[in-house]
Amino acid sequence: MSELKETETGIDEVFPFIEGEIIDLVAGNSNWAKLHCKWNNAPNVRHYARNLWPITLEEVKKWFDPSVEGRTRDFVVFTIYHKAEERPIGTIGFGRIRWVDRRASISGVIGEVDLWGRGIMLEAAKLLVEYGFRELNLHKINAELLSSDKRSLRVAEKLGFKKEAVFKEQMYVDGQYQDIEKLSLFKRDWLKLNTL
Repeated sequence: MSELKETETGIDEVFPFIEGEIIDLVAGNSNWAKLHCKWNNAPNVRHYARNLWPITLEEVKKWFDPSVEGRTRDFVVFTIYHKAEERPIGTIGFGRIRWVDRRASISGVIGEVDLWGRGIMLEAAKLLVEYGFRELNLHKINAELLSSDKRSLRVAEKLGFKKEAVFKEQMYVDGQYQDIEKLSLFKRDWLKLNTL
């Protein structure tokens, strides 16, 4: 069922694509472009996402343009919508989807800082991983995280991701080079963890 939410731009219809307990994963809405712009430019939010260059509202609006027909998607991105608060709070999705190899990279961000540390990203990632394995028939999901991003590493660990490699001094952050941890989760391992 869709919800209606009154905003500055009129009424936004929210159509859950994947339903969760606290949040739903919904298709992006161009009326939320200002929020996406805010999240992508906020220093504390973009820190681990490594958005190094400012993103304009005009650039963000282009994200909502319909994709070219007939083109195979190499990404799937959802807006994380908080049901009780009736507002979009972040994004999560798969990028670099390789359909022949059946693998993708997962990434996400909670843009609303007041909701950090409440288990929301764990729920969103859990829903996305299930969608990836059950509906997209992915074989493997990758995650690349800064070694210093302890919250994201805990989320990945709780979902069953295993470390594959550490890229030493791979990324320049806060005046020093930091390691990147590459983690992965195979469908067969996920199924073992998630069968009744």
